[in-house]
Amino acid sequence: MKSRRRPPGRKARAARRALPTPPAAVDVGAEIARLSATLAGETDLVRCLEHLLTASRRATGAEAGTVYLRRGDVLEFAAVQNDVLAKRKGEAEVRKLLAARPLSLRAASIASYVVLTRATVNLGDAYEIPMDRPYSLFREVDRKADYQTRSMLATPLRDAHGRVFGVLQLINTVDAEGKVVAFSSDHQALVQTLAALAAQIPVRIPTS
Repeated sequence: MKSRRRPPGRKARAARRALPTPPAAVDVGAEIARLSATLAGETDLVRCLEHLLTASRRATGAEAGTVYLRRGDVLEFAAVQNDVLAKRKGEAEVRKLLAARPLSLRAASIASYVVLTRATVNLGDAYEIPMDRPYSLFREVDRKADYQTRSMLATPLRDAHGRVFGVLQLINTVDAEGKVVAFSSDHQALVQTLAALAAQIPVRIPTS
């Protein structure tokens, strides 16, 4: 017997009623409805996070992104996507290059800062972070992968109880001419709206 897809939940309906101004060529309502339905019908946590990452990248034109899961005092890579490196090295090699080592929450990384403060970070150039910021870019990851992170948008992921269980991090949004540019305020609002749908993921989310 075919399983019936659950209709979008209360959070998804509320999100559609308060849509941010969409970036060019992005149907915000369609993205929210599609992701909400997909998450409601998925029982595997990693696949849920991959769907969230894919939708967020599609909505912003980001060429890469990562989702971290919190496990106690570390952040582990749960999903990694990078179109540039995948074409050059293949998707399996990308996962090996970028998802090898967990990040300590005690380290001054952007992802750790987002988890601990529950704040969204939007950087036009991750190589030019002001000295007074309490986080920095781990450039050795770029060096190891032969890749350059420029613009970055990182926002916390919360479960149904409001607890931060991870971070959605997007890298290098590209304009119509193929140039890496900063994530706009509309991008940020849209990604935060999509990230809020993580609260409806119908699986147990580990936090320790």
